[in-house]
Amino acid sequence: MKILTPQQLRDVETKTIESQDIDLINLMERAATSVLHWLKARLDLTQNHFTIICGIGNNGGDGLALARLLTEEKSNVKVYLQDNNSYSLDNLTNQKRLKVAKIPVERFTDETRFEFPPYTIIVDCIFGYGLTRPIGNEWKSVISQINEVQNTVISVDVPSGLFCNQLNEENDLVVKSEITLTFQTPKLGLLLSENQEYVKDFEILDISLDLESIQNQESKYFYLSNEFIPYFHKARNKFSYKGNYGHALVVGGSHGKIGANVLTTKAVLKSGAGLVTSYVPKCGYEILQTVFPEAMVLTDFSQDKIIQFPTIEKFNAIAIGPGMGMDGKTLQAFEQFLNETDLKEKALVLDADVINLLAQNQNLISKLPENTILTPHIGELKRLIGEWEDDYDRIEKTKEFAQKYKLIIISKDAHTAVFSSDGEVYFNSTGNPGMATAGSGDVLTGIITGQLAKGFEALNAAVFGVYLHGLAGDLAKEQLGEESLMASDIINYIPVAYKQLFG
Repeated sequence: MKILTPQQLRDVETKTIESQDIDLINLMERAATSVLHWLKARLDLTQNHFTIICGIGNNGGDGLALARLLTEEKSNVKVYLQDNNSYSLDNLTNQKRLKVAKIPVERFTDETRFEFPPYTIIVDCIFGYGLTRPIGNEWKSVISQINEVQNTVISVDVPSGLFCNQLNEENDLVVKSEITLTFQTPKLGLLLSENQEYVKDFEILDISLDLESIQNQESKYFYLSNEFIPYFHKARNKFSYKGNYGHALVVGGSHGKIGANVLTTKAVLKSGAGLVTSYVPKCGYEILQTVFPEAMVLTDFSQDKIIQFPTIEKFNAIAIGPGMGMDGKTLQAFEQFLNETDLKEKALVLDADVINLLAQNQNLISKLPENTILTPHIGELKRLIGEWEDDYDRIEKTKEFAQKYKLIIISKDAHTAVFSSDGEVYFNSTGNPGMATAGSGDVLTGIITGQLAKGFEALNAAVFGVYLHGLAGDLAKEQLGEESLMASDIINYIPVAYKQLFG
């Protein structure tokens, strides 16, 4: 789905009101109802207490509507509303509805001391996505009180005070939310690591905004959700054989790091490729043949490192880098490979140490074929493109780098981002902190290489590979938890992920 700016969202809301012949108050009711349904799916509302804190605008109106709906569900609800003379019209309408329903509303000022019993859930409905400047000191007391207590905090739309398309300053007032319930599309600010103090998690709730209007909005940012996935399914033909699903080559490994190559090689076949060959130093031969008999193995002349690359004519996709090391002779072999090999028709994935080699010798980058996929973690990305000031700067610099060299960059993070060679950015929705473990990136490289071997175009292989990798990790987490999750567990759950997606 597209990630839209606040102005684009306002345009979509306006179009929705026109095309569906409704009033803004009806959209408020939809928003509040979607939050109610989310809560009902997780809680016994009759047994829970909610404290809803409402601002003077439409986000506050959402909160007032939610208070009425929760009261109808027999929840215990306490409503706070900022004492002000500048309420939005629809906020005022919802105030009147509460009055008719005889639901008390307590006005608050910057001097109010709130009562937050330890069992109450705080619902933050102070400011929504349209905030463009830091909120004033009149909010310091209320937001400080919310952030100081141990209660669960739910923010409606965005955590109040958070900017959607720029970073907040260090001393800005922002609610620290356990879960943010945002509407229709994610906001860019919810996806950035620098906002993790305020956005521990979020979910997207559908409020039936006009889909045609959303599609007509120009955006270079996308969020990878289930709606993308059906396009990536390639059913197997009854009369097919292994050659129909491609032959991948994995080049990597060095003394003490053969395991990285093993993980990548396994992930290639688990992802559906027909054949895989692993090219390793001699010290890796017995390891590969023993732990993964399904793979074919070629060996370098060297005992402990890669000093020469194999011929590649028969391979459809090539992964280079897992566990390869940064020995000078390895660099020379890689440089010779780029200079002397025709790679124009080859699908290439570069990972780990080979990215560090490129960072140290950036003259080699121009020798990479168009749409080569690079999969750096944050440290490797810094070595490749240089330091950045903040997450927005990182995104812009990575976009520029990918466009300059016509590459696809996968920046691994909580919301791993795929940067296309034409400036589009795809943020992933799957994955969990348990995947921050040794070898997880090697598995991702194998999954993507497997998609390339099967014939996916590079961008599709990267996008689907990232999503599948995260989903396999999520399914592993459900059974194993986060603490003990290992890279091999992710491989083991790739088939389960495929089955969930495609049956």
